Amino acid sequence: MSSQSLTNLDEFRPAAGNWRIVGEVSADLNTEQDLSSQPGEGILVNIPSDGQRDNLFTGWEHGDMELELEFMMPKGSNAGIYLQGRYEIQLFDSWGVPSPTFADAGGIYERWDPTRPDGQQGYQGHPPSMNVSRAPGLWQNFKIHFQAPRFDDKGHKIANAKMVKVVHNGVVIHENVELTGPTRAAAFQDEKATGPLMIQGDHGPVAIRNIRYKQYQPNPVTVSQVRFQSAEGAFTALPDMTKLTSTTGGEAEGIDWRASGVRDQFAMRFTGNLHVPYDGLYQFQLMFDWVTGDPHYKEKAVGAGELVIGDRSVLQHAGKQRTVTGEAELKAGTHPFSLSFFKNKPGQVPSVALYVEGGGTPLQSLNAPGSVAEPRFVPSITVEASAEPELIRGFVRHDGKKKIRTIAVGHPSGVHYTMDLAQGAMLQAWKGDFIETTDMWHSRGTEQLAVPLGSVLDFSGKPAVALLDSPSTAWPDSMGTDYTLKGYELDSDGHPSFLYKMTNISVSDHLFPAEGGRQLVREVTLRPGASNTEEVAGNYWVRVASGTEISQLPGNSYSIDGRMYYVSVLDTGGGKAVVRASDGGQELLIPISLSAGSVTVRYALIW
Repeated sequence: MSSQSLTNLDEFRPAAGNWRIVGEVSADLNTEQDLSSQPGEGILVNIPSDGQRDNLFTGWEHGDMELELEFMMPKGSNAGIYLQGRYEIQLFDSWGVPSPTFADAGGIYERWDPTRPDGQQGYQGHPPSMNVSRAPGLWQNFKIHFQAPRFDDKGHKIANAKMVKVVHNGVVIHENVELTGPTRAAAFQDEKATGPLMIQGDHGPVAIRNIRYKQYQPNPVTVSQVRFQSAEGAFTALPDMTKLTSTTGGEAEGIDWRASGVRDQFAMRFTGNLHVPYDGLYQFQLMFDWVTGDPHYKEKAVGAGELVIGDRSVLQHAGKQRTVTGEAELKAGTHPFSLSFFKNKPGQVPSVALYVEGGGTPLQSLNAPGSVAEPRFVPSITVEASAEPELIRGFVRHDGKKKIRTIAVGHPSGVHYTMDLAQGAMLQAWKGDFIETTDMWHSRGTEQLAVPLGSVLDFSGKPAVALLDSPSTAWPDSMGTDYTLKGYELDSDGHPSFLYKMTNISVSDHLFPAEGGRQLVREVTLRPGASNTEEVAGNYWVRVASGTEISQLPGNSYSIDGRMYYVSVLDTGGGKAVVRASDGGQELLIPISLSAGSVTVRYALIW
């Protein structure tokens, strides 16, 4: 993807002084329209004032495009991203809004027609499917896949613009939404094949960074005059199909394994013409869905393939992983190609897919229609915490690993989290809908995972409590053999406290939403055992947070991971919070003394 330079404003059209390039920004969680900055580069900031309220336009124009950016909203602020200067995705401080509208963050703003009857001038706005907005002063993320309107040779519109997909903080909030015309307050009321990206500057402060985009051309890569040869047999290496005597063959619309007439052990070769619409670097992907890493086939060749364009081998698939990629610099025009492969694994319907992307064209299939197996539709099984907290035992994926002793806790406020019961550690927290259990409860497949449905914050997964030899001792990755889970108990509102023993203390870990779902409060209580001594007890610590960067804010609050979320320390239990270096980052710790009895550390996660 291309990156928008933010070293200066040279790549934007001239604008008023409300726009500037800075190096750091911050916004107070509780102060309206507050956005302060420090000199430097890499962040685009809008701070409007009287007479300085221009919208900002890129110097380049776009048609079809994928756009990624990060943004920060101060409390109560309002802005917008206009694709082609015409179609707005709303930027808004929508933190904690229970039922978002088109005017909230991620909404596709309404159209406006002043000639319509009163109360009906605004129409066709699209709210986000879920509100996953983060708190003022935190960085958020958009990924937008936009398709421009289409026009015939005479300039007549033949297809509407479309938001193919909009992802807000990792959650899909729009898919395939057609836009019949420019939204309200657009810079242009007509529609064209291209237009500049516009950032609204006449409403409220906003900061934007890491603007990346990929523009697409409208014409696809295609194949023609495709023919195939097929041979049945238990091949263990890619055969030379021209030398086989027992083959079948014919014409095909594209790559289509079904033309072989068999499904278990066979080889095929496709030949034809590859039509490339633009000069450029093209990436190819060849996928065999029967290559699954099954240990029974570890030493046995279950398939292989090769893509040749012209006289060059572009891609070789050894059958060790499902998808293999290759690339070639190609000129616009027609190129002869061949694709050869074999399958040597019985018992599974094959699916062979060849994809291409590059030269300004989006990812597309070169397969014949219907030849790539569609995922079998299974209605989603979801659990909602609509009336009271819900607790779901199961497996989750965390930091690339499958955690098998976990419990997900959902709450009607829309704040949810997952605990690793094997470590006494919080793995993740999220807002939005609760959890999908399809993979866990339907057919009991290999992964059997529960999947959070909202915007997820991932944590380190390390224990919350540890006994350290000294203040410089590294935090342990696990609880060790002295840890014993004692189950959990529910309070009167249904919120769990997780109970465990370690060494000579007992621990209660109690979590519950607060402030209408804007906070997740955690209370970690340590109680000494009968054999405790003051010397040993003084070496216990509670780990409140970890990240690449931890910055202290006013009022015993901290910004974690460069303003990805906040921690507000409500009660240190008598200890003094310490920020120290750890594993190339930082961690926030609180020392505990149990000489006078039990101690509770209390803090709130805010995002």
